Amino acid sequence: MRLFNSLVAHTLPYVPKSIVGLVSKRYLAGETIASAMATAKALNEEGAVCTIDLLGEFVTSESEVQKTIALYKDIITKIHEEKVTSSISLKPTSFGALIDREQCAKNIYDLVVFAKEKDVQVTIDMEDHPYTDFTLETYDKLRKEFPQHIRTVVQAYLKRTLPDVKKLAESERCCLRLCKGIYDEPADISYKDRNKVNENYLAILRVMMEKKSYVGIATHDDYLVYKAFEMIEEFSLTEKDYEFQMLLGVRSELRKEILGKGHPLRIYIPFGEKWYEYSLRRLKENPNIAGNIIKGVLTFGR
Repeated sequence: MRLFNSLVAHTLPYVPKSIVGLVSKRYLAGETIASAMATAKALNEEGAVCTIDLLGEFVTSESEVQKTIALYKDIITKIHEEKVTSSISLKPTSFGALIDREQCAKNIYDLVVFAKEKDVQVTIDMEDHPYTDFTLETYDKLRKEFPQHIRTVVQAYLKRTLPDVKKLAESERCCLRLCKGIYDEPADISYKDRNKVNENYLAILRVMMEKKSYVGIATHDDYLVYKAFEMIEEFSLTEKDYEFQMLLGVRSELRKEILGKGHPLRIYIPFGEKWYEYSLRRLKENPNIAGNIIKGVLTFGR
């Protein structure tokens, strides 16, 4: 069945867009800021905090960059005005990294300034390896001026991540989301074996806890979650030291368990007009879900 689902995942681009949307809607917060706000408020009521991500990456036109910046300012303003407990997440390639990296860094800086005025945190998402240095360098510069309002992401499947984290944690407290990683990276720079990725994930997590860095434990893997529970107890961490993070619509039973044990949890909320591309990527990452696409086709979406 697993092989079948994997084959299905790779044929998704040929499945009607309407069917992909039907199956994917549980993982998305619609196309508008209003729908993202409504989703975040509902999750706040459950006890979770959120981070809102406007879908769209690898932007190649300046007009599209400016549109993205304007939309993020609207999101930040709504979070502030409606008193939603949420941060925002952005991707460097949606802020112009493919066009001019110096200008991209300035765009991100200006948005963080705007977000600080509204007391909203900003996370710079990590993309594939050509942007790793740029993302970490941008974060490192910003955290000196905005220590309470800026975070970034590190990926456990990259071989460089453990030394990167050790370096970041040397001088001052860092705030990082630790995830496994989703991009198809070359074997010489990434771990391909699941057990090795998990081993590296836990090694990075231990370093962060030892260094008293703030860590977003981003995973839906039971093994990693339970190991994190053990480390939290081992290091006597408080809610000011960590949080768990999950994607919208994924593993709701695990989400309830984490919250039920009294751990802080942040839900990643993607929304926007570029939902289709995001859906294909997420469904390829989760082949078991992809099987539901075929079911949708065979039952005409019922």
